[in-house]
Amino acid sequence: MPLSLKSQAKTYFRFFVIILCTCNPMTLVSQSIFQGSFLMSFTSSNVTIQDYPLQWTIQPISGGIRMAMEIEDNMRMKGVDKRVLFNPADSTWMMLMAIGNVKQGTKIHRAMMYRDSTLDQKEILKFTKISRIISNLKCYKTIRETDTYITEYWITMEYTFNVCKVYKLLSHCGMMSESIRKGDWFNWKNPKGMIVEITTKNKLSGDFYTVALSQIKFNAINLQLFNLAGYKISEIPEGQNCGPVVKEK
Repeated sequence: MPLSLKSQAKTYFRFFVIILCTCNPMTLVSQSIFQGSFLMSFTSSNVTIQDYPLQWTIQPISGGIRMAMEIEDNMRMKGVDKRVLFNPADSTWMMLMAIGNVKQGTKIHRAMMYRDSTLDQKEILKFTKISRIISNLKCYKTIRETDTYITEYWITMEYTFNVCKVYKLLSHCGMMSESIRKGDWFNWKNPKGMIVEITTKNKLSGDFYTVALSQIKFNAINLQLFNLAGYKISEIPEGQNCGPVVKEK
């Protein structure tokens, strides 16, 4: 007996959903703009380099997001608080340092500190269905290859946050010169979701490093990190650089 139009429609709909799920395992996952905190850690094939983790706090506000980053180095153990703040309201970075009651900071205009002048690169992207759980998040592997580097990304689709852009901004922050590694993984301009871990390797030398996010806490926002009370802030004049850019380690 022929199926009714209603039954046929249900059959086609089920078939369509199956096709969507089969073609891309990340297609039907709903995303939230990430707000909260995470720890960004670094490891490298060069064991002589001391890598210090960075504690990030992300808060969406009107006009964009604002970010606070704390540097977890050995100076922190001695009571020195080093933070970097980004405020979309006036497009500035502020590098802050506090030792007891002595609090100082430098305000840097983003327009002069960072311009995305990256040339379009020839790249090969391979999206896979390979998954693993990282920090309680289901992540899928994507491989990106350029002339010089091959990078393995693990990406969750539960949140959306552009880790590539953040890392690129860090490369222009003078306080961060010891934590930044050269590469091109962060030149992937519009990755979907939120990158939780990357391992990138120089195809010629074999040198590699890993950037990993852990202690990911959605909605965990310490507003005190954005408090500037007691800080003496100086401003870098327009046209001056704030520090070294990315260097090979």
